[in-house]
Amino acid sequence: LRALMLILDVVTRWSSSHQMMARSLIFQEAIDEYTAHDKNKLRQYRLSSADWDAIAIVERWLRLFRSATLQMSATKRPMLSLVHAIFRTLQQSLRESLSQLPNTCHPRLKAALIAAHRKLSDYYWKFDDESPFYLWASMLDPRIMYDGLLEDCTDEAGMTPADLERAKDALRAYLDKHYPARQEQSISQTATTSASAASEDDFTARYARKPRKVTDELEDLRLVGSAVAVERIFSGGRDTVGIRRASLSAETIRVLMVLKQALRKARDVIEIDD
Repeated sequence: LRALMLILDVVTRWSSSHQMMARSLIFQEAIDEYTAHDKNKLRQYRLSSADWDAIAIVERWLRLFRSATLQMSATKRPMLSLVHAIFRTLQQSLRESLSQLPNTCHPRLKAALIAAHRKLSDYYWKFDDESPFYLWASMLDPRIMYDGLLEDCTDEAGMTPADLERAKDALRAYLDKHYPARQEQSISQTATTSASAASEDDFTARYARKPRKVTDELEDLRLVGSAVAVERIFSGGRDTVGIRRASLSAETIRVLMVLKQALRKARDVIEIDD
C-alpha cells in the first residue's frame, strides 16, 4: 500500500511539486474514480480534463528543473561551468515550452511560464554581470569552451559575441597577472568539444565524455554542493533549523541556534546604523 500513496509537495522543496504531479498523473484514473463518489464529499474537487491537461503541462516544465537539481547534486564537487550550462539549458527549455503551448492553454499557465523564463533570465545575466568567474569557468572547461558559449550567444539576445570576446580578453589578462607560469595552458590551446542538442538532458550531454586533462585553473573553481543546497538556489522559500531538527544532532542544533542568534543581532545593529 505504501507504494500506491500519493506524494504531497513541500513548500521549501519545490522539486517535490514535480514528484506530486508525476505521481498524480500515474494514478489519474484512480483519483477520478475516487472523487466521483459523493459519499466521501470530494466530488466538488474532481478534476476536469482541462485540469489534468494543465497538470501534465506543468509536470513537463518541472521535469527538467528536477533533472537539473539531481545533476547538480550527483557529484561531490559540481563546477561553476556546470552551473552556467544548466541555467542556459533551463532557459532554452522554457522558451521552447512557450512556443509549443497549445492555443487552448489557460492564460494563467502562459503567464506563469513567461514569469519563470524572465526570472531565470534575470538570474542568468545577473551572476554573469556581477562575477566573471562563471563565464571564465565555462571557457576553461574543455567540454564547453569559447566556441560553445559563442553558439549560445547566437540563440538568444542578451550577450553578444563582442561581450564574450571582452570576457575572454579579461580572462587572459587575469591569468597573465596571477598565473604567469601557466600561459601555455591558455584556453585557446584546448580542443573544443561542445554540444548544442536541445534535448531534455542537454546539460548532461555536454558532460557525457570526461576530458583527458583539466587545467589547474578549472580545478580551483570547484564548489561543494548538495541536493538541499542546490535547491535553495532556485527556491525562494525559507529554510529554518526547525525544518531540519529531526535529522540534526543536539550539538549541531545548539551551534546553529547560537549562530542564528548572533547573525540576527548583527543584522539589527546594521539596521540601526543605517
